[in-house]
Amino acid sequence: MTAESITLLIVVAICVAAGVLLLLGRGDWLISGYNTASAEERAEYNIRRLRLVMGIGMLAVGALVLLDLFVAYEAFLIVTILPVTILILVLGNTWAKN
Repeated sequence: MTAESITLLIVVAICVAAGVLLLLGRGDWLISGYNTASAEERAEYNIRRLRLVMGIGMLAVGALVLLDLFVAYEAFLIVTILPVTILILVLGNTWAKN
C-alpha cells in the first residue's frame, strides 16, 4: 500500500465520519459559515435540510475519493468532486433555506 493510498483512506474516513455526524444531527459545528453566523442568519436556514445536504454531500465526496483508488483516470477527483461540490453549495443555499 502506497503513501498516497493511505492518505486517501484517511480522507475517506474523515469524510464518512463527518457525514455520519451531520446525518445524526450532531455535527452542526462542521458546517462552515453556519456555526459562525448570527442568530438572524441561522434563522434563514432549515437546519434539518442543511444537515441532510451536507451529510449526504460528505458521504458522496468520501465515496468518490474511495473510488479514486480504483480508477486509473488521473483527473478523476477534479472531474467528479467539482460538480458534487457545486451541487452541495447550490442545494445548501436554495433548498435548505426557509
